[in-house]
Order: sequence, then structure tokens, then C-alpha cells
Amino acid sequence: MQLFAIVSVFTVLIGLGFVATHTASANVWIPDNEFKGFYDINGTYTVIGAVKNTEANAIIPTITINIKDNDKTISEKYILSTVNSQKDIPFNIKIFQVEGKNATLEKPQVSFVTTDHNFKDIEIIYDKTLRKHFDGHETGFIVNNDTSTAYGVRVYAAIYGKDGKFLDVGKSVETIDKIDPGQKIAFSMYPDPQHASMISYYSCFVVGDDPTMPVSVLKDGKPYNFTYLTSGSVTDTKFDDSTHSITATVRYPFPDTGFVNFMFPEETGGEKFSVLSNGKPVKFVQSKDPDGYWHVALSLPPRSTSYLAISGFDKSGSLLPTDDSRNYLLVIIPIVAAAISITIWKKKKD
Repeated sequence: MQLFAIVSVFTVLIGLGFVATHTASANVWIPDNEFKGFYDINGTYTVIGAVKNTEANAIIPTITINIKDNDKTISEKYILSTVNSQKDIPFNIKIFQVEGKNATLEKPQVSFVTTDHNFKDIEIIYDKTLRKHFDGHETGFIVNNDTSTAYGVRVYAAIYGKDGKFLDVGKSVETIDKIDPGQKIAFSMYPDPQHASMISYYSCFVVGDDPTMPVSVLKDGKPYNFTYLTSGSVTDTKFDDSTHSITATVRYPFPDTGFVNFMFPEETGGEKFSVLSNGKPVKFVQSKDPDGYWHVALSLPPRSTSYLAISGFDKSGSLLPTDDSRNYLLVIIPIVAAAISITIWKKKKD
């Protein structure tokens, strides 16, 4: 499926009732006592919380996080994993843009799409193998009770102190690329070290993935922050000073066509990007969203590993001509990404 076909696919999904967009409701929310920000052991501002879903259907939530940092306001949107009906999805998000030491976290906003497709039947095994260790970390096993293979799995859990205080959100450190029907796989998760001695228990275990990922690289001697959405996985991101480009490895192990969409902050207003994949120029779509972020999106071939180099940073020049279809494509890609992720989770073993 080509990138421009995503628009048509999304329109069809809405028409068939596969997904529907919603603003926040009384049935989907983040409790005040389960939403907080803190500076982690490395000094990075971290936002943790949990979205609760009491809708009759599974949902894919998008949260908007607003932070007052000195004289500026930072606003970031993140798509979370599918949340089945009557379930929660904890989140732990690093906000690299925060520079001050006294940032203030404001009330979040939640929107969501509904879907008739639940997340796959992957469960935490609640027995003696699920345990908290003396240093505060947790280990256990998950099992795939579904009839089809799942890909790109992570385990999340809310972490509480001895007084029931919400402390942190843990995420499994393992990258579980694939789990077959009936297969058991071990996982482990660690709290921020400053919380380790205060932990009483882990709760609200859920299985999901990371649709939206923030990245920070060193560019011209300074941190450069951006995000990406993908139906595959992105690793080894860095800024190459010799070519003035961002490089990354993108893996897509599935039998259909995938996508990756990088979102870069505007610097000069005249950025004109180019993309090499495995050393050769590839087709991509460049556009700008209403928040001023450049989007660089391209298709991923089936069962592929692509070594990307994206150049065009800090260079003056005229804007790329963009028509309404391109702008529409990039604005809706976050929602489409969530919808596509469902098909990945439901993908049958070849």
C-alpha cells in the first residue's frame, strides 16, 4: 500500500465504522491522582499517568501534555496503545524539551478513536514467577493465548509506594519482536532509581507497544528533539555531522507495506529534505502540520531493513510545493498510524 493510499483506507475505515474519532468523555480519562511529572535520575522531565477506558469498545487514545517551563509552554501529543474496554493503559513519557528545573505540569487532554478490534489475547502470568526484587525491579512472563502471532510487544505497569501513592510507570526493557500462539516470554521492568526503595507493588499490567516515540540526538553540539511514528521499529538514530543528516535503521518484518513518519521542529522555515535508503534516493512526502512541525514520511518495503539518511537541516531555500492532499495526509497520519497498528497486532502468521 502506497502512502497516498492511506487517506483512502482511512476514509473507508470510518465509513465502515471500523474507527470513529472522539474527544475526551466521562468514560475515557486520566485520574488526577494518577498523573504527575518529575525529573528522572538523569534530570529529564518525565510525565507518567494512566488512561482509563470504560467505553463499551476498545479505544486508541491520544493524550496532549502541556508543561509550563519558565516563560514558555510546551505542548506535545502522543498516541498510546489500544486499550480494551474496562482496562487502563499506563504511560511514561520523557519530555526532552524541558530546560528549567521547576516545570509545572498542567491538566492533560485526551481524545481517542474507537475500534471493534481488541488487542490480542496476550496475558500476564499471575503466579510465583511474577515478583518484585529487592532493588525494586519486577520480572515475570507473558503468554500468547491468541490463535495468531503478535509483533512488537511491550509490557507496562503502574508502580505504587507503600502508602498507595502513584510513583512511576514501568515499561519492559526487552524488545519482544514476536510472540507465537502458546509461547511464553519473560519480561523485566525497572523503576527510576530514585523510587526504587519506596516501591510497594506493581499494578495494572497491560500489553501494548510504542506508536509515538520521542528521540533526542546531539546536533551541532546541542540536543535536537524530534518524534516519529512507524508500523515497524526505528533504532540507531543519530546526527551525522559529516553529512549534516539524521541517520536511522528502520526494520519492517511484516509481509505487507509499512510506513515511517518523522516529525522535525521547524528551524529556518525553508527546509527542503531529501532521503536516502540504503544509499539510494527514495520517494517520500514532506509537509508541515498546523503546529509548525515538518513531516517526512515514506513507505517501508515488506520484510525490509532500511538504513535511512535524512538531510536538509538548517539550509535555506524555498518551501516545497504542497497541495491539500499532502497536508491532509500528514495531519491524519497519527490517527492512521494507530489504525494500522491494529492490523499489525491482528496479523496472522504466514
